[in-house]
Amino acid sequence: MKLFSKKKYYFECKSIGMNCGFEVKGSSSEEELLEILRVHAKSAHGISQIPEDLINKIKQNIRKM
Repeated sequence: MKLFSKKKYYFECKSIGMNCGFEVKGSSSEEELLEILRVHAKSAHGISQIPEDLINKIKQNIRKM
């Protein structure tokens, strides 16, 4: 019996229509996942600051595992 089942967060760029195979698996929080995506967006896509509408789209496509 598990008393505490900590959900992990998962996201993949292609879920928001990006032609990108990057995915984040096992983040402990939505905030951690978004920080990983900020670094990825800058290095892989040249997006230095993710616009609010894109953040909202990302949040709608984050899955809990």
